Amino acid sequence: MNRKVSIICLSSSAAFLVACGGGNYEGETRAQLMSGPPELPIEILDEDRLSGTNLHTLALATNGSVFAWGANNVGQLGNNSALNFSAIPVRVIGLSAVTQVQTGEGHSVALHNDGHLWAWGSNAQGQLGMSQVMATSVPMKLTAIDSVKAVAAGQNHTVALKSNGSLWGWGKTATSYANLPQSINITDVKSLAAGTDFTLALKHDGTVWAWGVNESGQLGNQSFENSSSPVQVVGLAQVKAISAGFSHALALLNDGTVKSWGKNGNGQLGNGNRNNSNTPTSVFGLTQIKAVSAGAKNGMALKADGSVYTWGSTLNGQIGSGPSTAPFQLKPLKVGGIVNAVSISSGNGFSSVILKNGQVMTFGFNGSGQLGNKTKVSSDKPVRVIGLSGTQTLDVGSRTTGLSGIQTVNGGN
Repeated sequence: MNRKVSIICLSSSAAFLVACGGGNYEGETRAQLMSGPPELPIEILDEDRLSGTNLHTLALATNGSVFAWGANNVGQLGNNSALNFSAIPVRVIGLSAVTQVQTGEGHSVALHNDGHLWAWGSNAQGQLGMSQVMATSVPMKLTAIDSVKAVAAGQNHTVALKSNGSLWGWGKTATSYANLPQSINITDVKSLAAGTDFTLALKHDGTVWAWGVNESGQLGNQSFENSSSPVQVVGLAQVKAISAGFSHALALLNDGTVKSWGKNGNGQLGNGNRNNSNTPTSVFGLTQIKAVSAGAKNGMALKADGSVYTWGSTLNGQIGSGPSTAPFQLKPLKVGGIVNAVSISSGNGFSSVILKNGQVMTFGFNGSGQLGNKTKVSSDKPVRVIGLSGTQTLDVGSRTTGLSGIQTVNGGN
């Protein structure tokens, strides 16, 4: 839908905060809030380098700067543009030393190496964690929370893990609402994942916990009842990584196999049928997996040999293996033409892969330019994102050329 949403603040950075009337900005001057985070040495994990969960994508370069493409109807690209989309990567204004990026439906979040979060896009549901901002097309610093070590963005909510082990959330789901960070009653959390209206937490002991909407069994606790507090996903142990889709979830085990649960109307559980499951089931035939990503109605897996497998809906070509005669791919299928992949991301009708040489390949729906190939034409086979190369440093010459150093991909909702 081509809908233009007005930003409540003026276009210039100086006028922006004046029009917004402040917010959660205690102890910060306006210049500090809008000038971007400080330059610091950074270490970036592979899975934190790219997130494309709905209709836009964020890519994290090796120097910690951030690039974006796809839908921009509420400023989620962060480049202060009035255009509703960008079919090529554009630089997010003012960010450096970023260690993780996350995308929600209409908002974006970046974690700086100093433990602070920067957010932009829609705040209509409180998902930016700023009480007096409706939307922003440039990144703004959250001052209501610090010492963050990991972040996850759902459709209209955000969760953050602090270095002291506490978990915080804000935004709106069907079971909760807060426009400022609120403490969540769970401890010993290692990593996070956020879906449409539910959240997952992986504990250090290898168990998985979930809360939120459960109408399709996405909490994995042998129930279909919603829960506003964390409940344990049954039958899971020795979990290495988690990923949340719209209404389903994936868990990568230490032995390289994959479990799935939740909604399965499009075969997104990858277990050979289309029955919803409120307990974890095995994704068919996957072994030696090193990363997983749950999309809206799909799943992706990256094998240790650099090959990529996809399953679920075939409607928009997000399986990446050419034309399909069936609306569903019920079991994992190897994506043709992809070798030496290092990370993956599955979004809302499209998929992304980063190769060892730094190139980013995308396939699927492209109505908002989310394939990043300078068109709005969908593709059922991988296409190359314009301007992203495999060199180790950034050399930004213009909006259409010169991006480099993108290495790996983070799965999203």
